[in-house]
Amino acid sequence: MSLPRCMDGTAINTGVFYCVWVQFYNNPPYQYSGNAANLLRYWNTYWTSIPANKIFLGLPAAPAAAGSGYIPPDKLISEVLPNIKRSPKYGGVMLWSKFYDKGYSSAIKP
Repeated sequence: MSLPRCMDGTAINTGVFYCVWVQFYNNPPYQYSGNAANLLRYWNTYWTSIPANKIFLGLPAAPAAAGSGYIPPDKLISEVLPNIKRSPKYGGVMLWSKFYDKGYSSAIKP
């Protein structure tokens, strides 16, 4: 399966990357938009099939941190993480940016 055209599949598909951090915001096909359906579909369809050991879910730490794709912490915990944590490629959550992280990371950290 190939990555969507907006991604640099040539570089990623070389298999030389151990970890890949994917921006799941400001990217309408992949991002959360009131529900997790698109994000989960792209996670399961494209991102778990690439030859990297770990994939990190890149998210904005606050609505103001990005133009779109913010997931409230409670929705991330209840709708997204239970599904993607089942993937052996799940590496964790990456937040943009520390400046905007006013408690988001502590709300999602076990």
